[in-house]
Amino acid sequence: MPPRGRELLIAVKESAGARGSVLSLPIGQPIEAVLRPVATRIEGLRAEDVRVLTEWRNRHVRAFLTEFQAHEWRTRRWLTETVGPDDSRILFMVDAADGRTVGYVGLAFIDWEERSAEADAVVRGVGALPGIMTKALHTLLEWARGQLGLDSLGVRVRSDNPALAFYRTFGFREVTRVPLRAVEEADMLRWTEDRSMPSGEPSLVHMALPKAGSSGAP
Repeated sequence: MPPRGRELLIAVKESAGARGSVLSLPIGQPIEAVLRPVATRIEGLRAEDVRVLTEWRNRHVRAFLTEFQAHEWRTRRWLTETVGPDDSRILFMVDAADGRTVGYVGLAFIDWEERSAEADAVVRGVGALPGIMTKALHTLLEWARGQLGLDSLGVRVRSDNPALAFYRTFGFREVTRVPLRAVEEADMLRWTEDRSMPSGEPSLVHMALPKAGSSGAP
């Protein structure tokens, strides 16, 4: 399954374009929203996607391990040069039934041999109905397991991020915490794991989702 899963992920990414995608994932029964793959080729980028990704990135800057002022040119470069060519990650916009984009979710750090991945860039935007991001993440992870063949799913989240409670409620279980060390660079503040540091805040919380069929699995 993993080789075919990689092929499917690549196909979904390549289906994305300025006019939408032929391969979107429905959320809810009846359908309340869809996961729409974000275009990562320069000719297919959607200006509105770039705008909201930039705006929401700045709004939630302290939730990331790299803190910087996002600009649309930087977002475009990230999509085309980082997300696009990487067959171990994919990003989806959460589009409500009325067409509004209300958030985004992604998978990253996919290890096709180990059949593992992490939820990544789970950000609630503006105007999202209560519960829609939980349903969006469920849809994404069910697709990861059922279609991509990934068994082990996790997430890493800063201990000072309010989203930690969201992941616990969702069903993720804490595995370990690693202290974070701040590194100042020319245009950003980067947080890196440093096990030599004493325990403290912030730290990076590693969490895992119980495997399908196990006790506590969502």
